Amino acid sequence: MPSRYNRRTALQMVGSSVALALAGCVSNRGPERSNKPLNQTSAPITTDDVKFDMRVEKQFTDNHPARVHAALTNTTEMPMTLFTGATPPFTSYLSGRASDKNRLILIPNVSEDKNPLNWTGETDPIPTTAENQCWNVTHDVVINLLGMSKKLDPGETSSQQYAVYGYQNETCLPPGTYRFDENTTLHRGRPSKETPTFGLKLGFTLTLNKEQSLSVKRHESTVSRHEH
Repeated sequence: MPSRYNRRTALQMVGSSVALALAGCVSNRGPERSNKPLNQTSAPITTDDVKFDMRVEKQFTDNHPARVHAALTNTTEMPMTLFTGATPPFTSYLSGRASDKNRLILIPNVSEDKNPLNWTGETDPIPTTAENQCWNVTHDVVINLLGMSKKLDPGETSSQQYAVYGYQNETCLPPGTYRFDENTTLHRGRPSKETPTFGLKLGFTLTLNKEQSLSVKRHESTVSRHEH
């Protein structure tokens, strides 16, 4: 079901929140068996089992907006299943909260039929050139809250590039810090009654200086077991 986002509407959920909703449908923990090897699906997941990376790929210019790249890697020797939104590994497209004066929006580099972001109005509001040296989206975004599962084989990486735009800002991409947070769930192997569910929190902060140069700082990831 689409959700509409504007400055006067309380932000109820962003793309990643659907992952948490899915978690309750797949995780009824079976009986513990102490004699199972640690590499089985019942073994706990820790922050050592996944690696989250963020980097700035391109800075803002008159010809294109800034672009960032997110990557999540399964560092274990067995498959994992990631429950997330439509463009893994990061599907929280809006920074901060709806009450924030200035915000950024991440637009994933995917085909139109796979893009969960839709816009109000009859025209495409995404600028193709800078307007007065600004890359700013003024229309309300409608985010389709679609969930999906993504299998990560041992050593496999799920990655995505995102273009960075200002979102309904009164001034042109104001300097400052912009925080993005994501909540997803993980299972070892294929989800079943015997495989525990683990919540994975990812995040990063984009900092824009007075020269319109963008930098990124990745937050420490956390993993917690979901109890039912």
